[in-house]
Amino acid sequence: MQTRFRKRKAISPIIATLILIVITVIAGILLYSFVSGYISSLTSTSSTTVPNVKVTYVSYSSSTHTITLYVQNFGTSPVTFASNAYVYFSNGTYVTTSTLKPASSSSPTVPPNSVVEFTISVSSGLKTGYSYYVELTTSTGYTINSPTFYVS
Repeated sequence: MQTRFRKRKAISPIIATLILIVITVIAGILLYSFVSGYISSLTSTSSTTVPNVKVTYVSYSSSTHTITLYVQNFGTSPVTFASNAYVYFSNGTYVTTSTLKPASSSSPTVPPNSVVEFTISVSSGLKTGYSYYVELTTSTGYTINSPTFYVS
């Protein structure tokens, strides 16, 4: 019986060690390429910058069914808004969509370091006793929410 086992020879310890080293190096290279790709996707910079814009004032006129917004651009480049504005209850429930109209020009653009007045006509009016906010979207896809306002 012992003669059978002696005829079989195992690989030498040196070759086994070399195979383990090669496997470890390949695994390290794969791990490095995965992690470096993941990190670069997290830190990649976008070609568009986040607009530094804020709705500084909002009011509602129940007699004209009009929301007035003052939007201030604190940044160094102009910010253009999409033509639609979305009105929500303060809990986030959608109410209506309306057209965003600049008070003084035809373009919904806020120049750098300036304030522009916008109006939104709400055809059916807003219910009294509820709080609302307006969501504006820039031409680059960023959303800006107004402060909450109460309709009395």
